[in-house]
Amino acid sequence: MTRATGRAPSGPPQPSPRRYNAVLRLYDAPLHRDWAFWLTVGLAVLEAVSVLTYPGSPSGLPRWLDTLLAVLIFTLLFGVVPAWIRLGVRRWRWRRRQSSPKPPPGATPTPTSAPRTAPPAHADEVPHTTPPPHATTQPRRPPPPPPHGPAHPESAYPPSPDPLAAARRAFPHPVARTVHEMQRAHTAKDRHEALLEAGETLAATVAVTAAGLLTAHGTGERNLAELRTALAGTGTTFGTWTVWLHHLCKVARERTDVVPGLAEALRDDAEMAARPDDPGLAQFLDRLKGERNRTSHGDKPRTQEEAALRVAEHRLTLEQALTSAQFLTGLPWLLTVSCAYQRRTGTFEVVADHLMGDHPDFDRLTFSCPAPVADDTVYVLSPAGPVALSPFVASLYCAQCGRREICHANNAGRRNRPAAYKSFGRGHVIPYPELDEEIAALPGPRPSPRPGRRTP
Repeated sequence: MTRATGRAPSGPPQPSPRRYNAVLRLYDAPLHRDWAFWLTVGLAVLEAVSVLTYPGSPSGLPRWLDTLLAVLIFTLLFGVVPAWIRLGVRRWRWRRRQSSPKPPPGATPTPTSAPRTAPPAHADEVPHTTPPPHATTQPRRPPPPPPHGPAHPESAYPPSPDPLAAARRAFPHPVARTVHEMQRAHTAKDRHEALLEAGETLAATVAVTAAGLLTAHGTGERNLAELRTALAGTGTTFGTWTVWLHHLCKVARERTDVVPGLAEALRDDAEMAARPDDPGLAQFLDRLKGERNRTSHGDKPRTQEEAALRVAEHRLTLEQALTSAQFLTGLPWLLTVSCAYQRRTGTFEVVADHLMGDHPDFDRLTFSCPAPVADDTVYVLSPAGPVALSPFVASLYCAQCGRREICHANNAGRRNRPAAYKSFGRGHVIPYPELDEEIAALPGPRPSPRPGRRTP
């Protein structure tokens, strides 16, 4: 029986979102909203009409061939070439936004749009590089945040008119890609499924980033042991990540330097009891997990209208979760390509792909590092330097997709199954037997053997 929602759609369905360079990598979709497409079509029709109605003496070619050649040359020069130039300009602007300097994790970043001078009345905004004319208020020293984070997650970062667009631009690629797929979904049912996938990917991304940093700093052994137990069991799920993030509150408070910004994003039970109207990242993810469980247990949206209502109900929760996880923008993911020792400087020159944003063509970065790094390994660039995310994250070839995918550890090996990773993008399981040894090497107390069972 269909569940009564008590609400009806507020109006006709919204038009499909504009997808840039989705047709032939040159034109925007839908085509009827792209001026470059209409320019190309109009020029082709105009040239065909002009050749067919030309009153002069015809050339030696047949009229149909003369018309075809003229249309092709004219549209290529004045229709396709401008669209190709527009593609290059868009890529340049996208790379410029990606390469813009990011503020330190503890400070409030300024919007990356056009710079403007902040009015003196707002003392909590971070000033720009150019000092304001009234320097008596000392705007360069903003007050430190309270010990348990701001009263609302939105106050720790500049308000964005579209948190989803900000996530597509500056979050790790797995999150940015799922958000992009949600926005480009054509039906309400597809959008609902993509919204839940984005929430689960966000939870997994935050968890594996924190796990990699905890392993590198040698702290949070009990939390890592809990994650090792989950991997050795039935495998990871949405609930695995959310429960683990709930248990991470204590170590995040004690070691704020390990994962900068995580302590401000999480809320423990005591804080939720004191401030029930101020949930944290884990609470927002719990709401999305509840919707995922509801869908998995047979209560999927049966109509497009019901799916649209449920998307509208949970879209704000996803946006709030993305806002709470803004600290991920200061912890970029990298996929190392090469590492070479520089004899003159005594450092290592690292070439890596920048795994940030929804664009599948990653920027190639080059930087110096005092210690060597492994090739073809996913790292997170922390304030202390690159930290390997293995065995939690890896870049592996997926036979089902026919290309390399960014994956997270899914399960350790058991009698009837091998150890495997799961791709963030499609959820494909990729067997990887070497994962067993890496999971077993994780720090933390080992589970006690069961009574009557021999230990090896």
